[in-house]
Amino acid sequence: MITKTHKIIRAALATLALGAVIFAAKVSFTDDSVSLRTNFFKDSGGLLVQSPTLQLVKDIAHNTVLSLQYTLDRVNIPPYRGISAKPVVTGIDGFTGASKPAGSDPNAIYIKKRNEIIASINSSSWNATAYYSSENDYIGRLIGFGVSQGFNQKNTNLSLGLSYGYDTINPLGQKTTYTRRNILVDAAITQTLSPAHIMRFGIDISRLNGFQSNPYRQVNVAGGYPFEQHPQQRLRIAGYVKLNTHLKPANAALWAEYRVYGDDWGILSHTLGLRFYQNLSKRLLMRYRYRFYTQSPANFWRKDYSLLPRQPEFFTDDYKLEPFNSHLFGFHLAYKLEALRRKLPLMEQTTLDVKYERFFTSNNFTANIFQIGLTFEY
Repeated sequence: MITKTHKIIRAALATLALGAVIFAAKVSFTDDSVSLRTNFFKDSGGLLVQSPTLQLVKDIAHNTVLSLQYTLDRVNIPPYRGISAKPVVTGIDGFTGASKPAGSDPNAIYIKKRNEIIASINSSSWNATAYYSSENDYIGRLIGFGVSQGFNQKNTNLSLGLSYGYDTINPLGQKTTYTRRNILVDAAITQTLSPAHIMRFGIDISRLNGFQSNPYRQVNVAGGYPFEQHPQQRLRIAGYVKLNTHLKPANAALWAEYRVYGDDWGILSHTLGLRFYQNLSKRLLMRYRYRFYTQSPANFWRKDYSLLPRQPEFFTDDYKLEPFNSHLFGFHLAYKLEALRRKLPLMEQTTLDVKYERFFTSNNFTANIFQIGLTFEY
């Protein structure tokens, strides 16, 4: 099972990529495209994830776009460099949280693969999405539907969405199966303030039911090493505000975002994000990004459970439930390859994308994220 930071970052990347496709589809229905790109994720402990992605965006009717995306994750889990909550039988790398099957060589690299498919149909007033991912011990599924309506001469837009997720976990080396369900409701209002300013307010509410622990992670609790135990239910609520500004004199744009999140596990977090887009020439677009994140701990989190007189109902060794803050910064370069377009006249436009981002946290986790790819529009 792909766990901890890679799972969060991969999910975030998938969500952002899908959101970008949906947003682009709502704005423009004039170009079909095929994109090939590869993401590279590498953390400070040696975990390497390679994620080649193929994406097709196709007009199928008036103001209706079909998007298909396939991603193959290849995860190289390094030899253990310190075991989470100690004994070797845990099978969890202490730095990354990436898991190996029971009985695997702790001193050898272990390779896991994960397949992911995202399909969506988007129109100017509705969208539908289906998601499926599989690996040797985990299957994730999600379906969603959304509607949107413009008001005030299309200067105001209201969107509503509902999605349902169902996951199956089959831990390697264990004769058991776990399930998890997730219902997500979201709403957003987008308001055009002026020709150069757009603001959006939104709220997301989700309810998770089922297994939410790591089936391989053991914790030193009251002198023993039981598998960690998380609550079976979790209610999450998040609100956000975004402001996009066009800086006409600089031929640039600034996107700013603030998000607040809380759940009934006791976590409260704040996120501040900034993106600056600069057209350096007719063919070259540069994007700079910075994001700051901070959170409080889960109400059952402890730095050390070993001295407790007895085992509590819930306990964890997941750093995502600790109090911490993080920073992410980097750049994204998009360059139109005019020479390639002239050699291949069937393609109206070809763009080279290169991205680098650096991620690090206050609890000593760091990662580098690379992306390179080509987008063909026809």
